[in-house]
Amino acid sequence: MVQFDAITPVPSPEQVHRQQRRTRERQVRQQRVGDQRRSSLLDVAWTLWEQAGAQGFNMRELAHRAGYTAGALYAYFPGRETILMALQQRVVGELGDKVRAVRPRRTDRQARPRGTEVLSDASVWLARSLYLDRTLAWWTCLATDTHRLQLVLHGGHGQMTPLEPESGAASVTLARLTDAVQPCLEALLAMGLPPEVALPLHDEVLSYGFGLLVLQGPQAAGLPAAMEPRFVQSLQRWLDHASSEIPSRGLPSGVEQGDLFAG
Repeated sequence: MVQFDAITPVPSPEQVHRQQRRTRERQVRQQRVGDQRRSSLLDVAWTLWEQAGAQGFNMRELAHRAGYTAGALYAYFPGRETILMALQQRVVGELGDKVRAVRPRRTDRQARPRGTEVLSDASVWLARSLYLDRTLAWWTCLATDTHRLQLVLHGGHGQMTPLEPESGAASVTLARLTDAVQPCLEALLAMGLPPEVALPLHDEVLSYGFGLLVLQGPQAAGLPAAMEPRFVQSLQRWLDHASSEIPSRGLPSGVEQGDLFAG
């Protein structure tokens, strides 16, 4: 004999589907709340970073400012290193936003040659100007903000030194930076530079720019960057040299002109 209270009811397919849907919806809500709280914590962490720097940045003070217990804070970020990495990623993302925001002026759009594959002098010059503007967008942002520069260079640890690609964390940062400044490379290609010329130039400018930022040292916010004239002069010289690689008529075989005016 089987007792009725020992029988486990079997849910119908419709009940199973409803339960699965409720579970997914609950997980989405929890994820949304968690993301919002992490974002708010990062806002507080950034303020603490600006005010206290690397020496005064710690989990206890962050928890106090955010209104959390230290234990509750660890539910969102496992430790200080994780928060600094998240802040670094946010700063790199902001650099990318600044670079992508630099667009050709409306008068530049009207000057674009149409219906031809030949790169005119005007088109090359416009692409060159756009490259300079985009490069200075990320460089000036870091040159005038020591806190952002410190995070990008080494995640807030030690002295400001150039990124070492051999380091695992540094390689991730370099990959993010490369993606953030991708529009600069697109402008070089739009000048008609062959990829084998544009890619090394793009990497060299990135490395050289950060080297100058390290040499410049701390810079008061809002003041002109001391190394900016040197940086611009070097860019102009390298672009002059690279421009000699552009054929006088048409594009190199197999190379398409980048479209600066799309979007």
